[in-house]
Amino acid sequence: MALSDHGPRADPALPIEARNAVSNLLLLCSTCHDIVDKNNGKAYTVEELSRRKAEHETWTAALRKAGQAWRMCYSSIDYLNVPRVAMLPGGDVVRQAAQRAGLDPTRPFSGQGFAPGVFVGTVRPVFESWRDHAVPLDEVRLGTIQQGMYVAFNAPMRSRNTSNRPFPRPLTGSWQDDPYLSFRLGGRTIMIRYDPQWLTTATAGTDLVSAEAEQVAYAGIGLVVGESADAIRISALFFGKPQTSEGAYMKYIVQGEGPIARAVAVDDFETEVSSSASGSQLQGAPSDPSSDYVTVALHFNELEVHPGQIERETFRQLMRVIPEFRRDLTVSIGTVFTHSVLTAMPKPLDIAAALLAGTPKVWSTHSIHGLGTLLADVEVAYALVRGVRRSQLDDLHQALLAGSASYLGAVEVHLRRPMHQHFYAASPRYRLVEADLRLLYSAREYYGELGNWDYRPHDLLDEWEAEKTFESVSWEEDKEQSAADLRQAEEEVSELMAVIDRGETAD
Repeated sequence: MALSDHGPRADPALPIEARNAVSNLLLLCSTCHDIVDKNNGKAYTVEELSRRKAEHETWTAALRKAGQAWRMCYSSIDYLNVPRVAMLPGGDVVRQAAQRAGLDPTRPFSGQGFAPGVFVGTVRPVFESWRDHAVPLDEVRLGTIQQGMYVAFNAPMRSRNTSNRPFPRPLTGSWQDDPYLSFRLGGRTIMIRYDPQWLTTATAGTDLVSAEAEQVAYAGIGLVVGESADAIRISALFFGKPQTSEGAYMKYIVQGEGPIARAVAVDDFETEVSSSASGSQLQGAPSDPSSDYVTVALHFNELEVHPGQIERETFRQLMRVIPEFRRDLTVSIGTVFTHSVLTAMPKPLDIAAALLAGTPKVWSTHSIHGLGTLLADVEVAYALVRGVRRSQLDDLHQALLAGSASYLGAVEVHLRRPMHQHFYAASPRYRLVEADLRLLYSAREYYGELGNWDYRPHDLLDEWEAEKTFESVSWEEDKEQSAADLRQAEEEVSELMAVIDRGETAD
């Protein structure tokens, strides 16, 4: 219904609140808006527009479900249209990297000296945890691809119209003349057009010329600008050459140090793209049914969160992903300290290798090189969640990517492994049981039977009760931690008595 009493499809009897309701709103571009309104309501009736709105909402809901946060490890970024990528969710990181490198993001790379090379080296790890969602371009989803969608591609392909001189040259707007990548999928030709002025290096241009003669694997994201029964036309936002396990392994062997570097193997560097029909393919998830319940560390940028934010964002997504009747989780909050004045810590890259490499294989959204870069550049905080089902890890990761701007990725934790125990040793502080939140405490904080002190943070309990996120908020003693506190207290008393005894003997 129209908002105005005199507009097309007006109903003066309908209250203003109902006219402004979401169910009555239909957003159109200015051209389509004129077409619909100037028809005097004959072809575009309330019933017809409501039907089209419902169809579109069903379609977009399906696309959101099909779309996944893109994840790819690159050996090189060959093309990056900075102005367009900077406008996407997560594009702030690209814009900030350009500023740090001294790159003018509004100008093509050519003529900006060494800045493009510095920029590309800095921004490459970003695409391992890219936040924007794209529909994987594969045969399973080929029939759902429509104009206006962002799609992720990864395939061997050939280059067209690349060796024509001069190169790079301005686009003409003609697919027959402009450079593009091409491959066949499900009986259709996939055409990925790119603007040569955003090629990152001279080598990238040379490789594309070579790709006219033989197929080269490229992966990236683009916008569908046209589709037909024979072809899908895509405007590229960025693409590059996927990193191979062998390439990542050799790169680490050159950069790594000490015994950790000598212990890694090629299969520790497996890199896969989130393009499976069954869900995202992440690092090294084992299939051992005996270890269905796991512990996972969710990483956050500590410099981008305020007190309590990590807990709130973690609880929100845990409650979305894990069914209430199966929910029995403990959560710790901590910081990954990678620098110490007391001990010689390994390099961040070696720490990442120690966390991710070896056996048993751990599930992770990071590659070794990606996590190493993260630990070197960012203060990493974590929420350690115990009791998550392995089958829920992918969904939890995708939910956090979509719902938290400070979330960086995750890794499965085995506390028997020394490096995991060193970095993720924080004691549980919360327990989520169905729809209830319990704040955990130990004997060290509260000793009500024999003593009269209570150091529990009651203001924290009051805060969670005030938020009304949970049906109830209460205290719960952590029996395991209390037992550990008691053992420690007994050891301290024994040591003190020993000192006293030695003093008496000396007298």
